[in-house]
Amino acid sequence: MKSDRLNYLMQRYFAQECTAEEKEELALLIDAVRNEELKSQLLEQWENYNSKSVLSENKTQRILHGILTSSAAEETAPLKNKPLIFRFRTIAAVAASVVILLSLGLFLQKSGNPASEKIVAKTPMISPQQPASFTRNVVLSDGSTVVLRAGSTINYPQAFTGKTREITLVGEAYFDIKHDSRKPFIIHTGSVKTTVLGTAFDIKAWAGQKDVTVSVTRGRVKVENDSRLLAVLSVNQSVSYNTEASTAKHETVDAGTIVNTWTKQDLEFDHVPFSSIASALSKRYGVNIEIPDQKIAGTSIVTSFSGTESIEDVLTVLCKITSNCDFEINKNNVTIKRTDNTN
Repeated sequence: MKSDRLNYLMQRYFAQECTAEEKEELALLIDAVRNEELKSQLLEQWENYNSKSVLSENKTQRILHGILTSSAAEETAPLKNKPLIFRFRTIAAVAASVVILLSLGLFLQKSGNPASEKIVAKTPMISPQQPASFTRNVVLSDGSTVVLRAGSTINYPQAFTGKTREITLVGEAYFDIKHDSRKPFIIHTGSVKTTVLGTAFDIKAWAGQKDVTVSVTRGRVKVENDSRLLAVLSVNQSVSYNTEASTAKHETVDAGTIVNTWTKQDLEFDHVPFSSIASALSKRYGVNIEIPDQKIAGTSIVTSFSGTESIEDVLTVLCKITSNCDFEINKNNVTIKRTDNTN
């Protein structure tokens, strides 16, 4: 973690100048702090200020100033008189982290929370027995969407009831995560963990391959392994982590192209009957599509989709192309119906 970046964002936060993206970055940087002993010491001091409630900004500033001032004084003291504690930059960064976490009400989001793990364990999980042979779109209980590449699997709860939203991926998937600052979304891929608050990105982590690659199309993403932070990525940034060599390679990429090269497969139609397109969409989105009107079913359509759209967006486009139909969705059942009286 770079303390100068953390302190810059901290000052913008206290000045109420942080953008939504900067707040996300700040939360991710805070969550990356690994110094649990110092966190514990600071929290003991914090209890004197009633840490169970979120403090006013002025009071938080005073506490932060006191911690940083005492840390600076300690840094200038002779080494022989210093207790066994940590260097100023680390103390300053972690102190700022703890104070901001508490002021934002985000402290319980830290990874490895035992209570969170217990809740997730009790929630029924959806665990495919084997990967599908085709790319499919999955909508999670929080409204987040996952485009799962053929041959890939995800393990996820029927409902996210804990303090985090956690799933496991083997293979490749494109995620479009609903923003929830109080409940981070975490993807486990072997020893690599990717944490977000709300963003869109691609993860490639195939079984038997040594590299795990994360590419971001929107927002910010934190990537780490069991022992250290690997990267905090923003739009069109990528990190590839070699699990054997424990090395991380950072790149600037065209993330949209990386995603669309595989998500659009099976969704390019050149003079294809509506009924055949409906069959492809049924498989892709896990819904049942019925077209009672045979003329509409036989309508030839030329169009294509990126594969990251919702089923509603895809059907809206198709119905506009045919110009005389609309659709109704009832749970997993879709009906395409005529909107005029022409036979």
